[in-house]
Parts: sequence; structure tokens; C-alpha cells
Amino acid sequence: MNTVNLKLIKLEIDKSYVTYWERTFDFVKNFAKEKNIILTEEEINYIVDSFKEEHEDLLFEFNEDVVLFKEPPVLDWTDKFEKTPTLQEVRAYVKKLVDECEKFETLSPDWFIDVIGNREKRKHIINSSKRRIMNKLEIQRHNKYVMGLAELIHNSIYLNSELNRKFNKKPNIEKYHYFESRIKILTTEYKIILHTEQYKGKSEIKPQTVHLYDVLEVNKKTSRT
Repeated sequence: MNTVNLKLIKLEIDKSYVTYWERTFDFVKNFAKEKNIILTEEEINYIVDSFKEEHEDLLFEFNEDVVLFKEPPVLDWTDKFEKTPTLQEVRAYVKKLVDECEKFETLSPDWFIDVIGNREKRKHIINSSKRRIMNKLEIQRHNKYVMGLAELIHNSIYLNSELNRKFNKKPNIEKYHYFESRIKILTTEYKIILHTEQYKGKSEIKPQTVHLYDVLEVNKKTSRT
């Protein structure tokens, strides 16, 4: 096993915008395949384990006496929206959240999320960083996620954190924190990751408030009927 070459592949992944929790066995395997590199199972595990070791110190350790939610509740949104919210409605709602400066409690103790920022920040939440590769149905669901942000945040759990490694692009961001929510529409369940930012120099003493900057659907699966 040539660890030098494996570290070069890891470095290429680090340069991408893929977050820590997305760097799974299958992701590394497909990433290498796209570059015409065939890796053994041992080599893939080496890369994945190196990510785990690198980010282990960033994972938030809760007090053992606190009862934690291991998984977020599945919210039934089958009848939540009679019709898909329009882009204009989504824009108005996000602006309202920013204007009201409300912070929302999550299911994880002492973690709060608010929606703040200038026009570019609001635009990023409204459009999503992956909008250009979404199909029509995915865009419609994204509009629903944004319009239901308060409920999504209230029913989210803390996942993990990672340091901002691109200070040249976002010099005011210290860390990224990720939260998970789940919803169900008819018989299909969707997992949504709330991406948040921690500004540089901000205290990490709990309770801590972080700032929403993206809402991404990361997978879906058919629920049992």
C-alpha cells in the first residue's frame, strides 16, 4: 500500500467542498474511480480512517448525564403544503427570519440556530449550493424545506463539526457545524442536513448559537408501509 499516493488522493478530497460526514467508503471509491484510480478496500479504509482521526477532536462531546436523541424524529409533511411554495414566498420567508433575528432551539442540548446575514447569505439559503444539479422535484422539496425551517431546526440533532480550511475564501468563518432533520412525504423519508457557520472569535461556551447557511437533502429512502 503506497501511503504517499493515498495521502495525495486525500489532499485532493480536502480541496473539494465535500464535508466530513460525506467522506464515506463509497464516496472515496467513486472519487478515485472518476480519476481512473483503482483502490483496494484496504486503501479506501486507510483514507476514510485518516479523515476520522483528523476530525475526531472536533466532535462535540455531550455530558453523559444528558439524555440525547440518537436520531431526529421523522416529521410527516405529507399534508403540510397544499401546493409547493413559490420562489417569491421562500424569499419573503427567509427575509422575515433574518429581520426577526430569532434563534431556534434544536433537540441537542445548548445548540441553537439562527438565520442572519446579508443578501448573499439569504440567496445562498434560498437557492442552495446544489440547485444547479437539482431536478424539478428536488427544487420543489427544497422550497418546502426552507419554508418549514423553524420546524426543521426545532426537530434537528447535532451531528459534528469541522474546521474551515479555506480561510482565503471565507476568512470570517472558524468552523462549520452540521445538524440532521428528517421528514416523510407519503411513504418516502428524506434526510436533510442543516449547514451552519461559527464566526471567527465567537465563544464556544454553551449554550451556543450558530448561523444557518445551507439546507441540503442528502438522501432518501422508501419508508416501510
